[in-house]
Amino acid sequence: NLGILAHVDAGKTTITENFLYLSGKISSPGTVDKGTTQTDFLPVEKERGISVRSSHTTFEWKQVTINLIDTPGHVDFSADVERSLQVIDGAILVISAVEGVQAHTLTLWQALQKRKIPLIFFINKIDRVGADVQNVIAEIENECTTSLAILYDAKGVGEPHPEIISIWNTNSQNIRTIEAIAQLDDNILEKYIEGAELHFNTFDNQLNNGISKVDIFPAIPGSAKLSSGIT
Repeated sequence: NLGILAHVDAGKTTITENFLYLSGKISSPGTVDKGTTQTDFLPVEKERGISVRSSHTTFEWKQVTINLIDTPGHVDFSADVERSLQVIDGAILVISAVEGVQAHTLTLWQALQKRKIPLIFFINKIDRVGADVQNVIAEIENECTTSLAILYDAKGVGEPHPEIISIWNTNSQNIRTIEAIAQLDDNILEKYIEGAELHFNTFDNQLNNGISKVDIFPAIPGSAKLSSGIT
């Protein structure tokens, strides 16, 4: 079970729509503004353009069945989010690249940490004017955790069609992420400090292990509206 959580208006429901579309579950993504999304179908949700209760949907991705829970972002519906946290195995914590880390973002982060739920920070809306990915990353490090795995870079942030670039693969590794991963294992850290040559798979396997143990958290920029960064 995968939960999508965020402060209100960060873009959770749009991400859900794109997951369903990219997986082939629906033929075209609905929009919050038009009230055509799969998970916000109550009259009050269509009218206000926000989720007021958690919604469940299922889709297939790379032969894996994913049960997705789209939670309300408004603090008034926190009790509903609390119930959802009892059944999810992992989470996407969505943060707007414009508004950054907000009060409810911190509440959700603390709740996820309390329950030791693995999560990904998705920095959304990088196509909006005023978006600043590096500033959001700095806010996450200051207010949530410094144990981040920066897996993608973004160019053209704040412009209509930003570009997402992988900086975590066999040909390109982010030094910042390597150092964060090395901190998770004394043996790897010792070899890294000594300058020993370590294969990419060593770091990648440790990253996956650290994510599952809730010791490190990927941070990914993107735009749900443009379906970029969410696959």
